[in-house]
Amino acid sequence: MYIIGVYDICTNEKKGQTRLVKIMKVFRKYLHHIQKSVFEGELSEAKFNSLMLEAKKIININEDYLIFYKIDNKKIAKESV
Repeated sequence: MYIIGVYDICTNEKKGQTRLVKIMKVFRKYLHHIQKSVFEGELSEAKFNSLMLEAKKIININEDYLIFYKIDNKKIAKESV
C-alpha cells in the first residue's frame, strides 16, 4: 500500500527537539523524505505496523501530531502543484 506520513512535533522544549530527530530517523527508515515533515512510500502491512509502533513510542500524544494516509492504489492518488 502507498503511505503518506506527516508529523508535527512540539519543539518548545529540549525534549521535543530530541523527539523530532528521533521521529525523522524512524520515518526515513521506512519512507522517502518529501518535504520537512512529510514522507511517502510503498509499504507492506507489516512494515507499516512496525513504523506505527516505533513512532508511537517516540511521540508525546499530548503535544505532538502524527497522521498516516493509506492509499491502496497509488494510481488513484493525483499530485498537483
